[in-house]
Amino acid sequence: MANDNHPSFSVARKWSLSVNMLLALGAVVALLAMTNYLAARHFTRWSLSDQAQAQLSPLSLRVLNAVTNAVKVTLYFDKRESLYGLTYNLLKAYRYANPLIDLEVVDYVNEPGAAQVVKIKHKLSDNDRDLVIFESQGRPYKVYQGELSDIDIQPLVRGESKEVKRTNFKGEAMFTSAILSVISARQPKACFLDGHGEHNPEGDDGLMGYSRFAGVLRENNVSFDRIRLEGPQEIPADCSLLIIPGPRSEFHPTVLDKINRYLRQGGRLFVMFFSTIRTPKPTGLEALVSEWGVTVGENVVIDEKNALSETKNDFVTSTFGTHPLVKPLLHGFQLYTILPRSVAKDLRSAAGADAPQVEQLLYSGKDGRIVTDIRTNGAMVLGAKDFIGNVPIMVAVEKGGIRNVSADRGTTRIVVTGESLFLANNSIDREGNRQFATHAINWLLARNDLLVAVPPRPLSEYKLTMTDAQMSSARWLLMGALPGSILFLGGLVWLRRRR
Repeated sequence: MANDNHPSFSVARKWSLSVNMLLALGAVVALLAMTNYLAARHFTRWSLSDQAQAQLSPLSLRVLNAVTNAVKVTLYFDKRESLYGLTYNLLKAYRYANPLIDLEVVDYVNEPGAAQVVKIKHKLSDNDRDLVIFESQGRPYKVYQGELSDIDIQPLVRGESKEVKRTNFKGEAMFTSAILSVISARQPKACFLDGHGEHNPEGDDGLMGYSRFAGVLRENNVSFDRIRLEGPQEIPADCSLLIIPGPRSEFHPTVLDKINRYLRQGGRLFVMFFSTIRTPKPTGLEALVSEWGVTVGENVVIDEKNALSETKNDFVTSTFGTHPLVKPLLHGFQLYTILPRSVAKDLRSAAGADAPQVEQLLYSGKDGRIVTDIRTNGAMVLGAKDFIGNVPIMVAVEKGGIRNVSADRGTTRIVVTGESLFLANNSIDREGNRQFATHAINWLLARNDLLVAVPPRPLSEYKLTMTDAQMSSARWLLMGALPGSILFLGGLVWLRRRR
């Protein structure tokens, strides 16, 4: 008869199992130690979602690859602020991408001592709160919380809601611009021409203001000023880019001569014509750009099949050329435009290596129409002889040096668009208009490596409403039931093995 009290394992067998267990645990600990050792020096991060807020764009990665000196980043924030989490996670992504990014977090509410040090060092006032400070080689750059997101106030204005909601998080564009600013020895300067009814880069008016376009300049580390060329003044020597946004009155011949002289010396020009309906008389710029191989029509281009408004005065188009300026827009982008003129390559202009190289950037849809019969009251009369097809409305010009090779103030570059309202405050954030503005600025400044935009990211709101009873049940489940069930199962296994 078998002895029921006979142990299932001998003493030697028990010791063998114990030793094997210890060796297995030791191997696991060793593997974890080696993995952490290697990960501390060679790490790679993957984004599991294309919508991940901390996934950096190719442009940001290019800028970070150019960082060779330490950049100190101070997150001076109240951790209770709604944008703190997004901001902190994004800055961690920058730090992971380049170890020269040194991130310090200072909660000015709970760390008054550290906050005082930051305030003294960067000369912050008591009102300077919730900001990110970038610094390299003594060059500081501050990004405030108000610049990190767009705010939708329309429901408040219409009386539909008492809440003001953030719509887009622009942290990456602002932070990449800040890093570019502090690592760059020289900041390029744009000059807005004034005195001919142009858009105001400091104006907040929706239709005519250009303050948001000026913001795109700042995001790309470009300062700006306003200049007039009447009288003896020339275009300043430090002007890296001349911008003429929507002039509506005639230019004096001496002003045109100064602009042309600037271009012949390797200048950069971004000219946006105003609609013929509002400016029926030529400004003189039409003749100037014709010398550079560009024809600007005294007409209006409409595209009724792609119009968005009932008046058919606007349309969207995604018919791009192949120029490097618009290549990043070829997939998934379209531009919104309002009553543009036709802008095309002048087929009668001289050809050859020394001639200006003109490429058409954007066309209307295949049903676009050139309207030439425009009455004094602004009415457009469609005619049987109107051209119908893909109408060019933007071009890029390059002359001097080797084409598409960066040369600071040596290669003339010009961008001409058939209208200017598409970059005004009301329209610049529609479709891909902001991205186009970024590409145009960087191409004109011969920063071809930066021809990748950083679009703002939509903010998503997720709310979970629970009653007190549900909160209590969830707390017991997370803090009691789950750990308790694991302990219970562990106890059963232990008792089973004791036999």
